[in-house]
Amino acid sequence: MKKILVIGSFMTDLVVQTPKVPVEGETIIGNTFNRFTGGKGANQAVAAARLGGDVTMIGKLGEDDFGREHIDALKFENINHHSILIDSQASTGVGNVVIDSNGNNRIIVVPGANLRLSEKDIEAFENVIINSDIVVLQLEVPMETVYKSIELANKHGKTIILNPAPAQPIDPKYMDKVDYFVPNETEASLLTNIEVSNLETAEKAAEVLLLQGYKNVIITLGSKGVIFKNNTEMKFLKAYTVKAVDTTAAGDSFIGSFAYGLSNNMSIEQSLNLAVAASALTVTKLGAQPSLPKIDDVNELLLVAQK
Repeated sequence: MKKILVIGSFMTDLVVQTPKVPVEGETIIGNTFNRFTGGKGANQAVAAARLGGDVTMIGKLGEDDFGREHIDALKFENINHHSILIDSQASTGVGNVVIDSNGNNRIIVVPGANLRLSEKDIEAFENVIINSDIVVLQLEVPMETVYKSIELANKHGKTIILNPAPAQPIDPKYMDKVDYFVPNETEASLLTNIEVSNLETAEKAAEVLLLQGYKNVIITLGSKGVIFKNNTEMKFLKAYTVKAVDTTAAGDSFIGSFAYGLSNNMSIEQSLNLAVAASALTVTKLGAQPSLPKIDDVNELLLVAQK
């Protein structure tokens, strides 16, 4: 099994379930409140580890109770946490998540210590990158840190998966160093100026991203499925039909599961199918990390779908 390294963010998710999202000036009575460990980086690491992946994470936490909870969560998931840094000058990142009765979410993020993960920190962990096979990145840490991570991973011949979330402009000189570029439909729309709403527009957006230099583009389309495109082939996989409770971490589940598939030498199509199934199961439960499935659950869904 190949080793997966996730470089990215931690967030403590403060989650409110409500019948509807209030409009400006409106106060409504919510249904429930919960606190979960989250953050795109941590979620993707847990997603891969829960399927059985060999996962290490690089990130930065505050010296506070939330930070200690994250370390405990990594230990529980058997994720190598020895390259996690503790910052005494900033708090652990926090996400305020509001979920309506249809499972749709709105999220406000206060990054905290995530924004203090620096290029020098990544350079100090170059040996961790050298000892990995697949490097997974998102954009909840400074862009300079992401670029340094891409630079070192590319230097040492690692497979790079970049999830451009939250969407922001990316320096063109790094695009051809990314092996798998994985935006959702909203991120793809922002990065290509093409409104992605269906398979046809997703394919057009993927073509634009390939022209920018990315080697392989995967656009996740929520309940509509996912497309994969490179310069020689295009694949479309439908989503599995499930009852959505909370869509938080569905994309992170996809990324972590796809990385796990690659780490087990699965084909692109097998890895995509595994990731689609895992993300479908994720939306059926509340919370980010609590909703991430284990490999037996994913295999069961795949088996049922084949019948």
